[in-house]
Amino acid sequence: MDTLKVIYKIPVPYSMDAMIEVYGEPENAWYEWRVIEAGKVGKDTGREGEGSFRGRQYGSAEIALRDALIDTTR
Repeated sequence: MDTLKVIYKIPVPYSMDAMIEVYGEPENAWYEWRVIEAGKVGKDTGREGEGSFRGRQYGSAEIALRDALIDTTR
């Protein structure tokens, strides 16, 4: 059974306490990203959509991180 792993955990730019986490299953090249602030999950791409195709299903952890950085600095 595959387990989710946190690949990257970095501070959100210009934030005092929010963190970006890129997580997924490296064995299957599947990744998502989320923002954690004050101990709570805010935006989480893994919760987007419906059914068995939830999330954005990135094939690269680095591209997921790039998108998270772009989204959080708008």
